[in-house]
This record gives sequence, structure tokens and C-alpha cells, in this order.
Amino acid sequence: MMSVRRILRSIAILLGMAMLLVSLSSPATAHKEHKKKKPVATQVVQPAAQPATPVASQPMDHDKMEGMMPDTEMDRSEMPFFVRLLDWFGRLHPAIVHFPIAFFPAALFTAIVGRRRPAFAAPVQFLVVAGGIFAPIAAAAGWIAGMSADPDQVLTYHRWLGVAIGIVGAGLGVWAWKRPWEDRGAGMILALTVMTIAIAAQGFLGAAITHGMEHLMF
Repeated sequence: MMSVRRILRSIAILLGMAMLLVSLSSPATAHKEHKKKKPVATQVVQPAAQPATPVASQPMDHDKMEGMMPDTEMDRSEMPFFVRLLDWFGRLHPAIVHFPIAFFPAALFTAIVGRRRPAFAAPVQFLVVAGGIFAPIAAAAGWIAGMSADPDQVLTYHRWLGVAIGIVGAGLGVWAWKRPWEDRGAGMILALTVMTIAIAAQGFLGAAITHGMEHLMF
């Protein structure tokens, strides 16, 4: 108990000394600030500055404007051929990705309708095989296009879901090519349904990378 009392007493003494120092230093500080202020009469009134000429009335030479713009793009002629080829292939991703997006949902629709209307069943094999060809190509192009991007969780989900769609799509294409009589079966319809849902989720993630996660807010 004695030790606790001594500690409390020491704290009280330190607080008192600190308050005393603050009270002594504040008038001195105020006095210094008062000295810094100049009388109003001694202040020189600066003349009002004339308004600057609007930028629009000062045309700039086109060559000077081009020289002021920073050169952010790398000269592609100095890049190695293989690097240029990979970069060019990666930039094809937005164009190639539309093919599996169209082929697999169309194959699902024709497979369902073709169970009752045989005329609609003929394109199922073609659509599944075509989707199976373009799905891994789109996944590879997207992977290459995202290699230089900053690490992002949405990009990671988009990337690996695209890889899964490419692998499964290629498997469905081989299945439809080898066993065309099963392209309207329950197994193919179920697989195409899962593929269509995955493509819809993949499209949402791809748009979220460009426009943000709230791009579909109503």
C-alpha cells in the first residue's frame, strides 16, 4: 500500500510541475507572437494583380504541345519479336472472349430445344466444338494480358475461373466431337448449364476489373 501511495504522490507532483511550466511559458509565447505582428499602418498595400489572359486566347503551337506531352508508350520496334508477339496475343483477349460467351449458351439453348425439335439439334455439336476451341485460347490470352497488371483479388478470381472455363470447355468440345449422339443428353445439358453460369460470373468479374464491383448497381 505504501508503494502505491508513493507512486500516486509522485505522479501528482509531476503533473503539478508540468502545469506550472505550461502556465509560465504561455505568456511568453503570446508576447513573442505579439512582437511578430506588424502594425496595420506599416503594412504596404500591394496593387491588385491584373487578371491573367485566358488560356483559350493564347493558342499554342501543335508541335510544342506534342513536345510537352510525356512519352508513356514504349517503342514497340525495340521490343524482341517474341515479347511483341505475346503482348499482341494478350491484347486479343477482349475480341476472342466473345466467342465462347456466345457458343456455349447458344449450344445450351439448341440442346434443350432440340430434344423436342430435331431441326434445332443439328448445330449443337458445332457450337460445343467451336466453344471448346476458343475457350482455352481466350483463357490463355487473358492470362498473358494480365501478367503486367498489379496484384488484385478480383483479377485473381477472374484469371483462375477463366482457366477452369478453358479446360472444361475444351473437354466438352472433345466430348461433342467424339460422341455426337450424346450432345442432347442430360449430361451435356447439365454441363452446358454449369458452363453458362460460369461464363456469366466470369463476365461480371471481367467488367468489375474495368468498371468496379458496383458496375451493375441499379
